[in-house]
Amino acid sequence: MNMKNTLIIGAIIGFIVGVLFIFVQPLFGMSPLTDRHAAAYVKLGDINPSMAIIIAWSAHLLVSTAYGITTAIALLISKKPAIFALLIVVLGWFTTVIAGPANQLIVRVVTSKSFPSIDNLPALNFNLDAKLLLHLIFFLFIGLFLLAYNRISSSKTD
Repeated sequence: MNMKNTLIIGAIIGFIVGVLFIFVQPLFGMSPLTDRHAAAYVKLGDINPSMAIIIAWSAHLLVSTAYGITTAIALLISKKPAIFALLIVVLGWFTTVIAGPANQLIVRVVTSKSFPSIDNLPALNFNLDAKLLLHLIFFLFIGLFLLAYNRISSSKTD
C-alpha cells in the first residue's frame, strides 16, 4: 500500500464525499450545513451572501478533506479489516460528538476579527441520532472507496 497515494486519494474522496454530504443532509431532516453557516456569516458577520456561501463551502470542504486524510491514516495503521471498521466507527462517533461546538467555533472565527472566546459553545453531542448516522455513512463511504482503490492499485502491481 503506497502511503502517499493513499493519503492523496483519501483527500480527494473526502472532498467528493463532502460535496455529496451537503446534498444528502436534507434526506436526514437537516438543512444543509453550508446554508446554515452562510446564513450565520451574513447575520453575525455582516458578510455579503455570495461571499458567505463561498466561505461556508470552503470551510466544509477543508474539514471533509481532512476527514478523508484521517480515514486514509486509519487504513494505513490498520492491519486487519475489523480494526479499520472499528476506526471508522470511532471517527464517525467522535466527529459527531464534537460537530456542534466545532461548527459554532468556525462560525465565530469567520464572523469575528480575532479568535473568539470558546465560552457558550454548544454541548458535546452524545446522542444516537441522524447526525451520528450521517457521519458514520460519511466515513463508511470514504473507507469503502479507499479499500477499493487500494485493492485495484495492489492488483496492478502484482
